[in-house]
Amino acid sequence: MADRSPALHRIDNGRGWSDHRRSSGRCGIAVMSALARRNALYFVAGPALITLAAVAAFYFQPWPVPIPSQAQLLQPAPVAVILLLGMIGVALSERAGFPSVPDLRDTGAWRRLLFVSGGAGIAFGSVLLALDTATGLTAGAAQALGVSWINVPLPQSLAHYAAAGVLLECIYRIIPITLFAWLIGRVILRGRWTAPVFWSLALLTSLIEPASQLALARPGAAVALTGLFVLTFAANMFEAREFRRLGWPAPILFRLAFYGVWHCFGPYLLSEQSILYPGPH
Repeated sequence: MADRSPALHRIDNGRGWSDHRRSSGRCGIAVMSALARRNALYFVAGPALITLAAVAAFYFQPWPVPIPSQAQLLQPAPVAVILLLGMIGVALSERAGFPSVPDLRDTGAWRRLLFVSGGAGIAFGSVLLALDTATGLTAGAAQALGVSWINVPLPQSLAHYAAAGVLLECIYRIIPITLFAWLIGRVILRGRWTAPVFWSLALLTSLIEPASQLALARPGAAVALTGLFVLTFAANMFEAREFRRLGWPAPILFRLAFYGVWHCFGPYLLSEQSILYPGPH
């Protein structure tokens, strides 16, 4: 007897092959639009809302920051542009071959995200804090910049670094990887070579943050700086991999957990004379 079930086709989603029922006309468009709407809605209601609340608080009652660039990152105009592009990125993420954000009722998927991405962020923050304490890289860079502290104190640090984490993940990963993976892998190449396209983008974008740390260079710090470069590059590649495997919430959760250790809570374990200890001193 002939198989009268709807035909199946196989799509390379960048993570492997999976079966999807053929959708045509309005049905296929509606399903895709629903996923895009959910991704955009969750991004706006979660990371974007947290960021906008922090920006509003900083705008009306700014807290002291040690470096002007930390204040510039929270200005309304650039934040609006970054969040808009981030929303477009997450809306396109499913079309670009990335997993859609889990439904809020899928508690198992969210627990996995928190455990894997959050746990890895805490581990990375702890290692980085130990490395910096041992080598004094940040202290040397701070002295070159003429500042005696680099971390915003609690409770303002929670808003400050949550917003910074969301914005940087949009800049480092969500915007460039999603937009170019969709444009190159899906539009130009029509779904061919999606894995090489993704890993090329992951490699390039993972160099952004380590390259910015070259400003920490100072005489006698070559070995420590090389270790920091490699560690940060590896962390960024891990974030890109988890983005591909678990969807766009993964790198944001990693960054928030990392900043919780590195900027918000971990520095309070250090001496009050440490450059990393929060607040002016």
